[in-house]
Amino acid sequence: MTESTQKKFLNTKNIIFILVGIAVAFVLITAVVNEKVEDLQSTIEIQIADQTTLLATIAETTARNGADSVTESIVKDCTLDERMRFDSLLDELNSNLSQSELVEIERLFGRCGSFFSERKAVMVSRFAREIAIYKEYIAQLEAITSRSQTEDYQVDEWVRLSETETRQSELFVELVNLQDEIITTLLSGKAADSSEIIEILEQVQDVQGTLFVTNSQAASLRTELTSL
Repeated sequence: MTESTQKKFLNTKNIIFILVGIAVAFVLITAVVNEKVEDLQSTIEIQIADQTTLLATIAETTARNGADSVTESIVKDCTLDERMRFDSLLDELNSNLSQSELVEIERLFGRCGSFFSERKAVMVSRFAREIAIYKEYIAQLEAITSRSQTEDYQVDEWVRLSETETRQSELFVELVNLQDEIITTLLSGKAADSSEIIEILEQVQDVQGTLFVTNSQAASLRTELTSL
């Protein structure tokens, strides 16, 4: 073998070694990357599962007009004695309460009247925030898997439930405002069977009817989402 032929052979051999080395390195790097992607996907799927459990818990708590510890620390009810007295006067609101009783219930209304609607509003707000986080996890998973995960994880259903709960919260606020109107109207001297009070009560019935419908819708969605 001549010297030039030997150099060509060595150069060819070097090129082959380099190409093989590059191929091996590519395979190794690809394997490492795939492993990291799989680990990341697994982590996100665990986060989604945990978030789903949290959403189900908040949904059930909100459905019974309850509250978690965070909400309870934010929204405080009036004292037990005030609550009992307020509820007692409310039950007698259509029985022509005395002026002093009307003054008393107006005072108690300021302390007790909006508690349940405010607590509902905070829970609904938290529910919406947690759904936003849930959607972020789904978006991350979609970026990794390169396919839509919205239907698999029922994102649209969770969003609809949040919207329905928000609507219920708004209706609770309307009922509280109408309750305030009744007390104010009675304080102005109108009787419990006056046309003004009857008109407000009709509005109350309309709101309660809408609330019944939205509550049924929320119950149906909640059952679908939490029974899986």
